[in-house]
Amino acid sequence: MVNNYLKNQKILYAAALAASIIFCIAMTSMGITKYYSVLQGGNNYNDFPTSGFSLIRVLINGSYLIATVTYIIWLIQKKQTSSSFLDICKYAIPFLALALIAYPQSSDIYMYLHYGAMSLHKINPYLNNPDTLISKVSPFLHWGQTSTYGPVSLFFFALSALGVPMSPLLAVYLFKIICVLVHTLNAYLIWRLLTNSEKRNLITLAYLVNPMLLNEQIANAHLDVLLANTLIVLIGCIYYQRYVFAILAIWVGFLIKTLPIIWLPLVVAFLYKQRRWKDLAASVLLSLLIIAVITYTFMPTVSAWRSLLNPGTAGATARSFHHAINLFMNFLPNVSVETRKSILLLVKYFAYLSWIVYYAGTLIKSLFRKKDWEINLVSDIGWTTLTLFLFATPWLMPWYPSILLPIAALSINSSHFVWTSLTFSLSPSIILGGGAGTTVISLVTSFVSVVPPTALLIFGRKKTLF
Repeated sequence: MVNNYLKNQKILYAAALAASIIFCIAMTSMGITKYYSVLQGGNNYNDFPTSGFSLIRVLINGSYLIATVTYIIWLIQKKQTSSSFLDICKYAIPFLALALIAYPQSSDIYMYLHYGAMSLHKINPYLNNPDTLISKVSPFLHWGQTSTYGPVSLFFFALSALGVPMSPLLAVYLFKIICVLVHTLNAYLIWRLLTNSEKRNLITLAYLVNPMLLNEQIANAHLDVLLANTLIVLIGCIYYQRYVFAILAIWVGFLIKTLPIIWLPLVVAFLYKQRRWKDLAASVLLSLLIIAVITYTFMPTVSAWRSLLNPGTAGATARSFHHAINLFMNFLPNVSVETRKSILLLVKYFAYLSWIVYYAGTLIKSLFRKKDWEINLVSDIGWTTLTLFLFATPWLMPWYPSILLPIAALSINSSHFVWTSLTFSLSPSIILGGGAGTTVISLVTSFVSVVPPTALLIFGRKKTLF
């Protein structure tokens, strides 16, 4: 039995590694080709033309799907082993290296670098549009609004943008190196926080080699890897009852990307319930100080703060129930553009209102729970974030659900949340491109992205994950 188990594990590892190598080669080939095409006057670098059938698209989709399937099989079959974090990393190093080498499909990296270049040239990206500066990454830009990312992100953007004058390629890989280092740090922090868990090493390795995290947070170099770091620190501070530092982690996360602001009321309500008056007072003073410093330095106007809300995506839909409804109406006869817009607006406001009611209910429930443990607070953070993305986010990018995985890793006893989050994180990246299109494949992409996690959310039953 043991020999068969070890043989199966080696087969799974080999299959996953082979799929990852194919994925890396295909991504890099496509990315570098497009990079030089744009430099030679080709089409603007807008995520890649992946709307039709092509060999490169089949290779990327197929290899990612194989890697995902082998990962799930491994996760179900894997037995717990005793090892150090360095031993865990030995298994992960080939996958981390391939994700680092793979060239980004997404064009977001160029926006990061351009904002960083603006900062290095003393141009405030929250007050000035990208076209204020012409840099070596300007030909790759297609996003014309002020920065939607906070000053903490801007620091890492500027650090990577130091390589832009030499070559945008160098700058891209500088940021990707930051991504792989932070991802590894995130796994290490999870390993440290799971000291008392029997599944400590398994959970850590599962996080480290998760296909979606490798694809979106390293290969495509999305800054959500930085946001995940602040979330892990936040959860650690909650578990160790360092509540003022927890509030600080939320603010640092907010200054990376706006999402963490929704966690603040939950933590404040928890402190109120626990009668942590000193922590509450210190948190209020800390928050006011941060707001004052940021207003004085980076965001001196209301429009600068409003830039963080990403107004460029207002009215846009992708990979969500909103997008599926939008596309479905395209196939119905006698539905005018005005009618479709009105229906979509109604759906949008209904989804937002429903989530706000759910969020308010979660807050009220937390105030009246007889025993409000730290694990309950982490669970509330997880469920409110998951439902926001799944039901109330019209513009749903495949890397958004990645932020759910640190919560899943650190609340392993909530198997319903773990399975739903894992499914939600793996689904949107299965089909390359087509997320915001108007074709049948875009409709399929939307359903693949949101239906499986919704089914698990509604019909899932509590059971042991491993």
